[in-house]
Amino acid sequence: MQDTRNYVVFECHYCEQIFDSKEKLYDHVEVHTDIERNKESPGRKNQAKK
Repeated sequence: MQDTRNYVVFECHYCEQIFDSKEKLYDHVEVHTDIERNKESPGRKNQAKK
């Protein structure tokens, strides 16, 4: 007998890690977006303040 259950998985487009729910994926993606924000150059941040 074959198991015919369907599983939906969600993949992080940054690191290709697989998650079993959107919520877990969204929580994980925040790590990547925080890293990207911290990589912004200081000059760009100063322009935003003007």
